[in-house]
Amino acid sequence: MGILSTPSLRPAAMALAIGLASLAPAHAVQFTLSGQSASTWTYTLTYDPLDNYAVNGAPETATIRLSGLSGVTSATGPTGTDFAEAFLDTLNRDWAVSVLNGGTEVLWTHVGPGTGNFPDAKHVFGFSVTAPGATSADVLFSTTGFSTDTTNGYLPRDVRGFVAGPAAVPEPGTWALLLAGLGVVVGVTRKQRHR
Repeated sequence: MGILSTPSLRPAAMALAIGLASLAPAHAVQFTLSGQSASTWTYTLTYDPLDNYAVNGAPETATIRLSGLSGVTSATGPTGTDFAEAFLDTLNRDWAVSVLNGGTEVLWTHVGPGTGNFPDAKHVFGFSVTAPGATSADVLFSTTGFSTDTTNGYLPRDVRGFVAGPAAVPEPGTWALLLAGLGVVVGVTRKQRHR
């Protein structure tokens, strides 16, 4: 009989597990694809409860970066939020945007105070990237300057991961090489089966 199968220890083990789960911090911010047209990818920034940004350091700055892109010709800051207060709505749409390194990176920068500390998730909509002729694939995103507020223990909330975005469309020569390679693999496999 295992130690956790002892009837008197099960409630204590369950209480400990629930207690530890309740101490886990809220998730970090999220940057997700919310829509895609022929040449434009649109994203939503989600603050989980108590997430904030630009609350420590001078100047107070937060960034969102997409990299590994191809052919980006333009990008825009967000177009809306679900903040009910007009001041917070305006403040959360105030992101400067730069297309960098020949259209392979996009950087959004917010300078100024954060607007977190809400008990529920909040969203900033409409970050966009335009890249005519690109195809959708995973690209890298990363953030800086996101955390809980100093009044909430100042826990880092920066994230790094992958999201769909504009990537290079393989040129005809690349397709030809891929098909030739596939042909070689199929040929070798057939030869080995006949032996």
